[in-house]
Amino acid sequence: MVDFYFSYRSPYSYFILPRVINLKAQGITINFKLVYPLAIRQPSFFKGKNFITYFSHKILDMRSVAKQQGMPFFIPKPDPIKQNIFTGKVNEHQPYIYDLCHLGQQGHNEGVGIELAYEISSMIFGTKKGWNEEQNLIKACKNVGLDYLELSKNAKMNEKDLVKQIEQNQRDQREAGHHGVPGLVYKDHYYFGQDKFNEFKQALINDNLLKA
Repeated sequence: MVDFYFSYRSPYSYFILPRVINLKAQGITINFKLVYPLAIRQPSFFKGKNFITYFSHKILDMRSVAKQQGMPFFIPKPDPIKQNIFTGKVNEHQPYIYDLCHLGQQGHNEGVGIELAYEISSMIFGTKKGWNEEQNLIKACKNVGLDYLELSKNAKMNEKDLVKQIEQNQRDQREAGHHGVPGLVYKDHYYFGQDKFNEFKQALINDNLLKA
């Protein structure tokens, strides 16, 4: 079994999703573990980081990775996390990320966590704007066989349990020895970042779980 740590705010999580889904299609058991973004778990990480010293370099790298993977990439509008990119300060009021994560965790509980993550992430990072609009979320859920309004209702109803599940994922991640996403854990080794995917895949090949 492979543990897959994922964040809805991470473009690198978006970039790795097609490859993880492909592994699942080849019979690899993927344990999807959704976590809240680092800006929620550890907002102090961004202290002193601003557009010039941090975000601009990240954006250039994201565009490079998107080109390598042949995937569309746009700066999210709106950003799932409200944050001042000039100071790094994370807003106290977060109108999107909790509902988004809870919707995603509910989708996981209904059997399509990775697939729903791909559909929604493809809107967040693969379209110019409007991922949070209801008609777009309806379409994303429909693509994985879910009814958005029903899923959203269930997420609200189960919110306390969903929070506990996500927090447990975060504890599992820390015990695995890392806090970054995307993260793939196989045989107690944490492969952090989408650029570690080939190394991770080779480990599966070495154990005869995949063909070379």
